Amino acid sequence: MLEIRDLRVRFGAFPAVDGVDLDVAPGEVLGIVGESGSGKSVSMMALMGLIDAPGVTSAASLRFEDQDLLAMPAAARRRLVGKDIAMVFQDALASLNPSYTVGHQIEEVLRAHLGLRGAAARQRALELLQQVEIPDAASRLGAYPHELSGGMNQRVMIALAIACSPKLLIA
Repeated sequence: MLEIRDLRVRFGAFPAVDGVDLDVAPGEVLGIVGESGSGKSVSMMALMGLIDAPGVTSAASLRFEDQDLLAMPAAARRRLVGKDIAMVFQDALASLNPSYTVGHQIEEVLRAHLGLRGAAARQRALELLQQVEIPDAASRLGAYPHELSGGMNQRVMIALAIACSPKLLIA
């Protein structure tokens, strides 16, 4: 399902990731371990196309389900990321938009990737919050991230990541 060959990420002269190779088969669970700052998160963000300037990503091969992610137009990659490839980011509060309720943010993902709107999107957002065991999920749809605990925000991030039943989930 996923093939990465010779992944490299540089920030100026600093090599943050230097020659990563990995494969993930459908249904496989892969754990990447390393000390803080070893490039685990940067590698996965590079896979998703989330490295911004001054960062530079290169690889001999970066493929998901036989699709070349490096050659893929940015718009096509955006459609893939969030739907077929999703990530639970480490810092939930920094990843959630403080200006929008958590329900709105989940519904936005559902609209963008699944075309759900209105009551259908709201119902699916509720189901997702219930699935990650948010207490009183119906009332939490209208809560802003700062109104939730850190643990609940992390559960919201998990709900966002699993919203479209991704084929590859990065946590």
